[in-house]
Amino acid sequence: MVTPAASFSAALAVEDFPWVDREEEMGMAPDKFREVFDLAQRGARAFRERRYDEAISFYSKAQNLRSGDPVILSNRCSAFCLISQVLRERSAADSEYQPLNGLDPTTHAELALKDAEKVLTIHSNSPKAYLLKAYALILLERYHEARESLLAGLQIDPLSHILQTCISDLDRNTNAGAGARRPRLDRTDDFECTLCFKLLFEPVTTPCGHSFCRSCLHQSMDHGNKCPMCRTVLFIGPRTYPISVTLNNVIQRNFPEEYAERRSEHETTTYAGVDLMPLFVMDVVLPCQKMALNIFEPRYRLMVRRVMEGNHRMGMVAIDSATGTVADCGCEVEILECEPLPDGRFYLEVEGSRRFRILRSWDEDGYRVAEIEWFKDVSLPEGSQERKDLIERTNEASELARTYIRRARETTRTVRRTRHFDLESMPGPQDPEKFSFWLVNLINLRPSDKLDLLRLRDTRERISRSLRLLGDAEQGCRVQ
Repeated sequence: MVTPAASFSAALAVEDFPWVDREEEMGMAPDKFREVFDLAQRGARAFRERRYDEAISFYSKAQNLRSGDPVILSNRCSAFCLISQVLRERSAADSEYQPLNGLDPTTHAELALKDAEKVLTIHSNSPKAYLLKAYALILLERYHEARESLLAGLQIDPLSHILQTCISDLDRNTNAGAGARRPRLDRTDDFECTLCFKLLFEPVTTPCGHSFCRSCLHQSMDHGNKCPMCRTVLFIGPRTYPISVTLNNVIQRNFPEEYAERRSEHETTTYAGVDLMPLFVMDVVLPCQKMALNIFEPRYRLMVRRVMEGNHRMGMVAIDSATGTVADCGCEVEILECEPLPDGRFYLEVEGSRRFRILRSWDEDGYRVAEIEWFKDVSLPEGSQERKDLIERTNEASELARTYIRRARETTRTVRRTRHFDLESMPGPQDPEKFSFWLVNLINLRPSDKLDLLRLRDTRERISRSLRLLGDAEQGCRVQ
């Protein structure tokens, strides 16, 4: 990695935090401003004594009290940059005899970049902010972006000797200034994933030296913890295993169009469109219903990972007993909680939301994906007599539901089996459709009966059926 030249380091000395006397210029109470000033002074002292960790701590406390101050952010950015550089230059012997705890050099550089971008947002006419950003980008080995940042700074201050010197030093030590003259690498098998046979996307390199797309390796390890190439046992988790930064940068720079296609393909797979839905084929779920799921099949583990990277929603459908095939409609569920387990399984808490009808479906990477259309109950015009009658019927049903829950609790001496349907969660009468499904969920139903109620588009009829079933359940002491 190219180390920032001395011209960078000399230009990134900390600034003294300015003292002001008048309260209107402080923008805060005098006592609070004095505390910020003291923290900034202590941070500057620690920085000059090369105690960068302490400097970052002081500047962070000052930033919490006076958010968005460009001087504090600039100084903290410089501290992040210098501690990243110090850690990178630290020898192996030093690490062996005096190991350090804390963040790694890359993370410090990323935090520095965030601070520099904040300063640019506040003061876009500050040449130093562009210098800070370039310094952080060099530490992240993003040399072309660093050069662009320096050029942007020169547009603000064309006569800046420091910016001109930094560009010269950067061009001398890298090929950042070569531009179009930089030779392109040939597209060889070295840049292909041996699992999907496409250009590597978010490449990870295993301890045994083989590189794969992170998603491809993760999918492979659902079936075993061995390297797909040499069968070496891998004690890694691809979901949290870091991307090979250098390889990823080489691919992006030399094959930008193909990499953009791979990114688009990945996002299309992860973020399903409005009318596309990944399906979990198991049981009928109704709107407002909550359910716990234990995901253990490799195909569904892959699906859950993609869903969690996207909008946290998937469709749940059942096998229709009348046809023996996947039912023609289902319910979208939102993943409220997702707990990855050490063996690769997922424990999910989901809640039903919208209903959909399946137009067509197909298999994708082992699980089913469907093109769908959303549907709701037939709506009644606001202010119409039918709407008023429905709301009145909903109010009557809510009173009966309260009576049913109270009796159920008295009968069973526990609320364990009705814990998701407390009276506090009852929808109001202004949303009869949602209330009707809340009411249905109080009752133990066969999957075929639940599927019929899911298909039904008459809110009044669903409430009437639910009340009849509630009466039968109360007589038979069948409490949900």
